[in-house]
Amino acid sequence: MVELDSPSDMINFFTFLYSKVNDCESKKILDRLYKKYIRQYELEKISFLVKKIRNDFLTDSEMCFIKYLDGIDTCIESAKLFYSSWGIYQPLKIGITDVPHYIDDKDRPLEQYDALGPDDPPFWLR
Repeated sequence: MVELDSPSDMINFFTFLYSKVNDCESKKILDRLYKKYIRQYELEKISFLVKKIRNDFLTDSEMCFIKYLDGIDTCIESAKLFYSSWGIYQPLKIGITDVPHYIDDKDRPLEQYDALGPDDPPFWLR
């Protein structure tokens, strides 16, 4: 888990991310991270996308987003390490870190994320 900033700052970060991608596959993976969770087989895709944005697209004025990209990288590595150590995949997702909402968010079944429709806000914005 990496604690970053407020929901409005996260929205700004995702606005930045979406502005840096043009292809449907990248937008789909960003949609999953924004609203749902990253499945295990998608870890390499999101990792590649983060590295590409970091290496190819960051301007000086966008360096404020580096901590978010670092946070995603940290969570990707943590998910991989947890799986290799314990054989359990802990999905990469944006969540709430404030108690008591953290407990509910942490224990939320993935099926609830999967049930979100295109117009539903992500749980971390509720």
